[in-house]
Amino acid sequence: MENISDEILLELDDLKVHFFTDEGLVKAVDGVSYQLKRGKTLCVVGESGSGKSVSARAIMQLVQKPGKIIGGKINYYQEVSPGKYQTVEITSLHPTGREIRRIRGDEIAMIFQEPMSSFSTSYTVGSQIMEAISLHDDVSKAEARSRTIELLKRVGIPKPEQRVDEYPFRLSGGMLQRCMIAMALSCNPKILIADEPTTALDVTTQAQILDLMKELQEDYGMGLIFITHDLGVVAEIADDVAVMYLGNVVERADVDTIFNNPQHPYTRALLRSIPMIEAEPKELNPIYGMVPSPFERPAGCPFHPRCELSISGLCDVIAPQTIAINPKHFSRCLMHDKQYRQQFEQEAHYV
Repeated sequence: MENISDEILLELDDLKVHFFTDEGLVKAVDGVSYQLKRGKTLCVVGESGSGKSVSARAIMQLVQKPGKIIGGKINYYQEVSPGKYQTVEITSLHPTGREIRRIRGDEIAMIFQEPMSSFSTSYTVGSQIMEAISLHDDVSKAEARSRTIELLKRVGIPKPEQRVDEYPFRLSGGMLQRCMIAMALSCNPKILIADEPTTALDVTTQAQILDLMKELQEDYGMGLIFITHDLGVVAEIADDVAVMYLGNVVERADVDTIFNNPQHPYTRALLRSIPMIEAEPKELNPIYGMVPSPFERPAGCPFHPRCELSISGLCDVIAPQTIAINPKHFSRCLMHDKQYRQQFEQEAHYV
């Protein structure tokens, strides 16, 4: 039997993260499953409110109160020697315990969405990167500073010997994002999680950051989880894709399959909504409606109020399960369930 950890670096299995608020229960992540392969890029895609960032923070055990991981597993297949692995069940570790603090920032690192709020304005960027190095490696202050300057140079910061002593508010958004990447790479992580790292940047800087991340991934051999809502970015960097909607993964496959043979109505709607250069002026195909409030989750399939293929009395009643279209392609839609396929065919919906 093949050892799954030979290929798989990280695995989420039916992960559930709920927030217990005064207004009610929010099921931010409600049964998410996906895998990250060694040295590959997994893009997690979906609109705001889909649960992408919360699932990523759960991997780092950074879910803050009133949020709590209430079910499922996160398995990290840690390499202990060449060709030998051990399973670290992250969900079983205490969020402030020694073991997760050893892994967090060292073996699993994260680039946060807004670098200006991620860096403290009271300290220089260099001192904050040096602190991250000193927490995990037994090095002198001079060695930490030297490594920080080298990292800043590696991520394309001009005059790193000077920038290391700059405060965050004196740097542009693009430079701060590069500093954030330098901090994430400071301990040579096995897994890098990038939470929409290009959202607040202009198009030119976005392209530079993406090229930098691809180059660094090749150099460091990292597994990369890239969270985004931009399908153009997905097409450029992804090996595998997980499409999320309202706390669930509704489709997952390799990037070529997602773009050329999407099977879930939400994935198809996302692809149709991409603006095309050859389209007529003002010709856009937005997805009808909005992501429902987490306090008012629809019964049945979460996407049915916005789905053009929805069948009344079926999609609004029965919650779909994940169906294997083939061994590497999964979709969470009733039209792929043999039990209900005939009804979609009769409605002339099934494609």
